[in-house]
Amino acid sequence: MREQSVVDLLRVEGPMSRAEIARRCSVSKPTVSLIVEHLLRADLVIERGHDASSNGRPGRLVAFNGDAGYVIGLDVGGTTTRAVLANLEGRVLRTIREPTEHGSPDTLIAQIARIVGALAVAPHAARQVLEVAIGTPGVVDHARRRIAIAPNLVALEADDVLDRLEQALGLPLTVLNDVNAATIGELREGAGANVDDLVYVSIGTGLGFGIAIGRRVHNGIGGRAGELGLLPYPAGTEGTLEERLSGAGVRRRHLRAGGSGNPEDAFREAQTGIEPGAGVVATLLADLSWTLTLVATLLDPQRIVIGGGIGLRCAPHLDTIRAAVARSAGFHVDVVVADLGDDAGLVGAVASALEPARSVERLLRGGPMAPTP
Repeated sequence: MREQSVVDLLRVEGPMSRAEIARRCSVSKPTVSLIVEHLLRADLVIERGHDASSNGRPGRLVAFNGDAGYVIGLDVGGTTTRAVLANLEGRVLRTIREPTEHGSPDTLIAQIARIVGALAVAPHAARQVLEVAIGTPGVVDHARRRIAIAPNLVALEADDVLDRLEQALGLPLTVLNDVNAATIGELREGAGANVDDLVYVSIGTGLGFGIAIGRRVHNGIGGRAGELGLLPYPAGTEGTLEERLSGAGVRRRHLRAGGSGNPEDAFREAQTGIEPGAGVVATLLADLSWTLTLVATLLDPQRIVIGGGIGLRCAPHLDTIRAAVARSAGFHVDVVVADLGDDAGLVGAVASALEPARSVERLLRGGPMAPTP
């Protein structure tokens, strides 16, 4: 669709003349004039300033109208829910943050609907909200229309939660796993902005892996790709990898060794070589290095990004991790910490909402509830 090409060009490159649009899109000037007039009537582009480089009469510059519509992104966590209203350029206009409701599915759905409603009627959103995207804990199985394995927010595991969410919001909705949302965030604006293949490892309340191949997140058939935390670890025991690589795992080991059980104390002690923190963190780094070796050997990504509350605390130990992985894997692996910190999931949710919201064909055919081509 030629209108989409013109809108995407203006959004990425900025305002330009009709003549320049014709040159960049390899389309005749009369055709570009017709396309631009169509987009002007739809308010998807606006005229702004004049072309100072013109040899003749300066032409009006055409610019993408980022305020032609809005999206809402949410990061629904086990303790906190954050949501933002952004325009079609991704500029955040308003933020809401509040504790996550832990009651019934009805209670959680009502909270999400209330937050979306508050953002949708905000003064900035004088025009329509086009898309909502939500990052949540758990395995999001779109084929079966359900969320599974969300122990920190069991209300999400209700059989019809996705259908009820869509009905309550009355807007096009994308729901994705929170680690996958963070992976998208780091790909778009963080530590993965300049790579194609990336694995995002989130170590926090739980353990999650986001896999991106060719800058697209790989979900698997049932949304279970990257659920390595469920694997038995060490082999032959009843424990799991997540029990070792998580905030809960650090707390347990620190307490057993006579510490406070506070991960902050464990990492603070490790920085100066004081026990029990030094031993607890050394064990964590060994488990993490083994895991990253497995990931690197299986997927051979350009970069591995470590995030989450515990993962970010591993920043001072990156050289140790890289060396251990290189010894085990037999090749160098680019391991870094996340650039966006706790905002990665929210950035990824907004990016996921923007992709369908920017569909010119859907907008021209009837607005947000028209099907995406």
